[in-house]
Amino acid sequence: MSRSRFLAAAIASLFLLAGAGSALAAHKATFKGCKSARSSNYNGSKCGPGKRHSGPGEARNVLFFTARDGHCPFATLRPTAHNLARVRASTLCLVNRERARHGERALHWNIHLIASAQAHTESMAYGDYFEHVGPNGLTPAMRMRRTGYISSSHVGYEVAENIAWGSLWLGSPRAIVRTWMHSSGHRANILDPHFRDTGIGVSPHTNGLAHGQRGGIYTQDFGVIVG
Repeated sequence: MSRSRFLAAAIASLFLLAGAGSALAAHKATFKGCKSARSSNYNGSKCGPGKRHSGPGEARNVLFFTARDGHCPFATLRPTAHNLARVRASTLCLVNRERARHGERALHWNIHLIASAQAHTESMAYGDYFEHVGPNGLTPAMRMRRTGYISSSHVGYEVAENIAWGSLWLGSPRAIVRTWMHSSGHRANILDPHFRDTGIGVSPHTNGLAHGQRGGIYTQDFGVIVG
C-alpha cells in the first residue's frame, strides 16, 4: 500500500496492519429535560436534575471483572461463539479502567442496553453493514426505546453508542478499547461523566467486513435516565 493510500485509509478510520483490519464509529444523542412525543427536546430546567433509574433495569447474571494491578482478565481474547460473556466483561473492565484513570465512576450493566447493543451487533454482523442506523431505519435511541431502556416519552435521557469491528488480534477487547480511546468521539463517550449505564454486544461473525478473516464486531451503548 502506498503512503498516500495508507494516510487516506487512516483518515477514514480504516486501519490495515499486516493483513488485519478494523474500523469504528461513534454516535451521541442528548435530550435534556423531559422528552415528549412531539418535540426532540425541552429546556433542561423543566424537569430538574432527576434521578438515575435502577432496580429492574440492572443486569443480572452477567460477568463483571475488576482490573487488578491495572490489568483486566481476558483482554486479548478473540471473540468466538463460546467466549462472548468473557469478551463483554473484559471490554467493560477496560472501559471502566479508563474511566477510573480519569476520575469517573464505573459504568454498570443494564439489561435493556445489553439487549439493544447485542441486537445491533448481530444486525451488522449478519446484515453485512457498519452503521449506527440499521437497514430498518432504527437509530440507537429508537433501539433503546424498543428494549425498554427509554421507558417513557416523558423522561429525559442522554445516550451514546460506540461501534467497532476488528479482524485477527484487532478484534480483541484490548485492541477495540485502545482504538476507541485514540479517537476523540469514542473517547468522549467512554469518559462522559453523565453516563451511569451500559450494554455491550459482541459477535464473532464479521461477514464481509473482514473479508473472511475471523474477528469481532462490537457495539457499546451508554446511557443515563433522568426525571
